[in-house]
Amino acid sequence: MSRNLEIKAKINDLALFEKIAMEIGASFEGEFFQVDTYFNVKNGRLKLREFDSGISELIFYNRAEDGFERWSDYEIVRLSESESLKNLLVKALGVKAIVEKRRKVYIFKNARIHIDNIPGLGNFIEFEVIYNDDEKQVRNLMQFLMNKFELKQGDFIKVSYCDLLLQKQNEK
Repeated sequence: MSRNLEIKAKINDLALFEKIAMEIGASFEGEFFQVDTYFNVKNGRLKLREFDSGISELIFYNRAEDGFERWSDYEIVRLSESESLKNLLVKALGVKAIVEKRRKVYIFKNARIHIDNIPGLGNFIEFEVIYNDDEKQVRNLMQFLMNKFELKQGDFIKVSYCDLLLQKQNEK
């Protein structure tokens, strides 16, 4: 199983955060439209991520949702055709939520920087620093990114986009 350290924060100015990513030397990997279908599971989270390119990934992850900086253990299976698998998972597990997003992806060292727009929720930035057997390096890189992007404690989101959407639906 792979592991990373993650944070997510609410942001306003997408262009400013894209500019900062380029200024620190992050490489732009592309812009994607993604649909994440979350399934009902007892432990962790299971989602099918469908890209506008036609590629899909089945992603399972497990993480504590109690802090703004969270370790996540995950597995990803890349799929070239997912419609029949999606239908099977919907029947077997049921759908918890569907999250649509426009995502710009940048890579800096062993970190993925995601600048996301989620319809109905707003704009966010995520850092995923991939664990490489050196926890100190991972934590130092995360701190560097939080400092460079000038993220403040009140900006951090402690839950997934799935949870944010479900909370918003329950408020209606």
